[in-house]
Amino acid sequence: MSINMAIVSPTEEAASLVTRNRIVCFVNDELSAAALRKGLEGSNLSIRRGTISHAIRMLETDTELFALVADISGLDDPFTELERLSAVCPPDVLVALIGESREITFYRELMEIGLTEYLPRPLTRDMVLHQLRPKLLGDVRPGAADRGGHVISICGAQGGAGATSIAINLALQLAETTKAKVALLDLHLQNGETAVMLGVRPGPGLRIALENPMRADTLFLERAAIDINERVCLISADEDLDAQLDITEAGVRHVLGLLRQRFNYIVVDIPVPFPPSIHPVITLSRHVLVLLEAEVTGLRNAHALRNAVTNIAGKDRVFTLLNRANRAGGLPRATIVKALGAEPDMVIPDLGKGMTQAVNLGIPALKHVSKLRRYLAPIVREIAGIGAQRKGWFRRLFR
Repeated sequence: MSINMAIVSPTEEAASLVTRNRIVCFVNDELSAAALRKGLEGSNLSIRRGTISHAIRMLETDTELFALVADISGLDDPFTELERLSAVCPPDVLVALIGESREITFYRELMEIGLTEYLPRPLTRDMVLHQLRPKLLGDVRPGAADRGGHVISICGAQGGAGATSIAINLALQLAETTKAKVALLDLHLQNGETAVMLGVRPGPGLRIALENPMRADTLFLERAAIDINERVCLISADEDLDAQLDITEAGVRHVLGLLRQRFNYIVVDIPVPFPPSIHPVITLSRHVLVLLEAEVTGLRNAHALRNAVTNIAGKDRVFTLLNRANRAGGLPRATIVKALGAEPDMVIPDLGKGMTQAVNLGIPALKHVSKLRRYLAPIVREIAGIGAQRKGWFRRLFR
């Protein structure tokens, strides 16, 4: 059996792309649908509720498409359905599958019969962007083949929105879930709150490295990093408010490069507005979380921040995180959706005074507010490509 073994001439291929450029996806869960929308943004995409069986029924009457993505979750014998699919699917249609199996032998069997790609659930935008999109659309997005730690940037659309608190606890939960090494980099060199929230005092190492990259080497990490636990390190500063800083783009690139050599994930708390020297962080980030509260200033600034990130690195990196979503006196959800043009990608409700108490105690909120872990879990899943209880090594299986 062959799903996609036909040889198409360049002329025929060009014509096919012009006349049949639709990508049709059949998935049964909103997580997968959202990941496909984000990862295949800009294509002629159609997402429908269903499985490979629904795809087969569609192909009996409609074969004018370029690629098909179908869910095979829950099937006892997916190869029987693939036989049925091969009978109705044109040989030049690219076919990708989504399923529950993470066995390498299963993946190889699918590739051997001519499948374009197979992705295990839970599906994330990052998986679609870096594994499926190049196979279907041929464009390798920035950072797709990049080696080094995965950079996640967090920026607040307004003061007090909770960006630093989310950055701290996201770094801790990432490390806990993936068992990976995580660096927490606070680029608010003056008046930064990360060290205060964690009850530690940073030294001058970060400023020195950012101002003069020639003085930063591998020993920089040993001098500047503060161990928060066995897997998470904080790199921050506490410079005087009247200090005249000269942060260079080369310094930022060098520090980030050193961290990416040593850590699997680097969570960066970024100052707003973005100074030009910070742009390399945005460029290297695979996720940029724009965090806002349900206030007029937050909505206005979030829109501007999203545009700024898009201009620097492309819109596929930006995620909107609505914090303290149900806080008393906040704007109605419908107003927020209308202003953003879509539902927020991620939502964390108001978790009460425990969040403030954690700051005053100098401890991570995860240790003080049990509900926070539940709301960070979908964010961790999107970043790491694994569920809250899955082991980290599976995530790298199909990279």
